[in-house]
Amino acid sequence: MSFINVISALGNNNSIYPLIVRDCGIENLAKCVMTYKQNAKESKVIAKEATRERIIDEYGTSAVWLGGIPLMRFLSDKFIDFTGLSSKVDVKLFDETVNQGINSNIKKFENTASSAVSELKKVSINKNLFKNLQIGKFFITTAIPIMVMGFLLPKFNFNLTKKKMKKIEQQKTDEKLKFLGMDKFVKSINDKKQISFCGLEKLATMSELNQMMILDGGLTFGRVNTSRNKKEKREMAFKMAGMCYLNYLAPKQIDKSLNKLTKKIFGLNTSLDVKTLSDNDFINEIKNGTLLLPDGFDEKSVLDFIDNNPTSTFVSQIRKLKLVNFLENNIRDPRKFVEIEKINDFRRAVDEFASDALKSDSIEKYVKKALQAKSFNILANVLISSALLAIVLPKLQFLFRKITTGSNLEPGIVGNGDK
Repeated sequence: MSFINVISALGNNNSIYPLIVRDCGIENLAKCVMTYKQNAKESKVIAKEATRERIIDEYGTSAVWLGGIPLMRFLSDKFIDFTGLSSKVDVKLFDETVNQGINSNIKKFENTASSAVSELKKVSINKNLFKNLQIGKFFITTAIPIMVMGFLLPKFNFNLTKKKMKKIEQQKTDEKLKFLGMDKFVKSINDKKQISFCGLEKLATMSELNQMMILDGGLTFGRVNTSRNKKEKREMAFKMAGMCYLNYLAPKQIDKSLNKLTKKIFGLNTSLDVKTLSDNDFINEIKNGTLLLPDGFDEKSVLDFIDNNPTSTFVSQIRKLKLVNFLENNIRDPRKFVEIEKINDFRRAVDEFASDALKSDSIEKYVKKALQAKSFNILANVLISSALLAIVLPKLQFLFRKITTGSNLEPGIVGNGDK
């Protein structure tokens, strides 16, 4: 993958790629280190167990969170294909409009995309079965990962801690029974008080990015319910609420803020993707005033333009951005629903950028600076959002713990709260 493609992927806050970098590359490691340091202030024994719990929790959750939906979707699609229906058909096509839908796409593409149309016809005939399969697919791709992340993983983690803490306490008991000396006996008593463990657990009795948001909702519910006492529940709720905000809302807000600052301070428009800014054909057509665009913003105008100009620069851009899908014969894939508003948003951004670029002394220099600024903004967004997740949120979590429990230790391990 080229540098431009990497930067583009990181800058797409509607995809999972920024989440992967923040979650696996920065956040998890930082949280594990900070967990040890925070607990070690009072007990290295607790710090060791708390860190082990955090490693299993963070990296185990990341594995299921990032891989669970793709795996379940892959298996579900294989089952749908096994039934004789095509998993590639977009269920949104059942919302029939004048310009796109199951029936209208069958009519429009019957002579140009016969194979895809054949799949549409099978789905149309078995409409209820296909809808039920899609509902089942959605349930499987969300419910199973939620069950694993929100309930099974914490239960395993807590039981492992309980087993280890019992072993430690048994060792302390054995030391006392040996009665090697009063000083060692007293030390043993003090150590036991330091690492007292409640040993109680609560056993709790649902676009890919949107599904991951649902996963996080289910994960929050599961983690709060599997917490071992009330204070751990409160801390977990605080932590998960912060994570949901910083993962899904904050990066988009940071992106908008950085774009506004870049426009205000440097006079550069950075609203377009780096893939678009690095496309020489796109830039030349803006410069020469030859960039073809849809006549209007209504569904018919946009679809007609795409179908009649499949090799145009504008269509090439929305294909790169995966806003529209084409078959190998350069015919728009009739099995896929086209999100008109997303294309219109891109169209508006192109109009705005072209207007700003053409006002500059040199469009080439303007584009070069805009590309550099956009790349910087994307990397800055990743670093800022990662720092918020990996450093600021844990610090706030520890402060919340200190205020609510009066201790630096993990409330679920030491049990210093209401059960």
